[in-house]
Amino acid sequence: MNVLLIEDDKRIAALVERGLREDGHNVAISYNGTEGADMLLEGNYDAALLDILLPGMTGLSVLEKVRSRRCTTPILMLTAVDLVPKVLEAFDLGADDYLIKPFLLEILLARVRAITRRSKNVVPQILDAGGITLDCTQRTAVRDGHSIALTRKQVALLELLMCRRGLVTSREDLIEAGWGTADKVKANTLDVYIHSLRIKLKDDSENRPLIRTIHGTGYIFINE
Repeated sequence: MNVLLIEDDKRIAALVERGLREDGHNVAISYNGTEGADMLLEGNYDAALLDILLPGMTGLSVLEKVRSRRCTTPILMLTAVDLVPKVLEAFDLGADDYLIKPFLLEILLARVRAITRRSKNVVPQILDAGGITLDCTQRTAVRDGHSIALTRKQVALLELLMCRRGLVTSREDLIEAGWGTADKVKANTLDVYIHSLRIKLKDDSENRPLIRTIHGTGYIFINE
């Protein structure tokens, strides 16, 4: 496979490069976030390993940029940053996996193989309703010819609403789709995400919004 490594620590980069090459992969390296983002967008890679703390552009900014440009290359975050909010932000921006330094090279190689296998097995899922076309795989929506980049959670929420168009979807079902559990989800978190989704979809009609609030129950996607 062709693998892009974006890592500013040259010692770590050399070790990872050697391990990848010994595992049979071709490796390209960038030591700068800005350059790495350009390489990822312009190249043809089967996987990318991306550090967070990079000169030029942080790994999270690289991730946001390439996903907004519909780059679907599987990306494994490779970093010493183990704070839960950063991990969650990386997944929301489109990371496929996250590995904390220091790590075993064998684990890294197994993770690389795993994310590339998953990407090859992905079946594109397209939903059409209410003038919105949602590509669940690419995490983009199109309305009136304009492409809209969505986060992973926004896609999960919109996908459920569109699949149940015309029906009320409970808050519990939406939270389960977006977060898996309600245990650590604040009371207004869902409302904040729905609000941000409405803004991205320009769903600002007071009379006939696409996503309507059913007070005390949940939300409904209107397919008209």
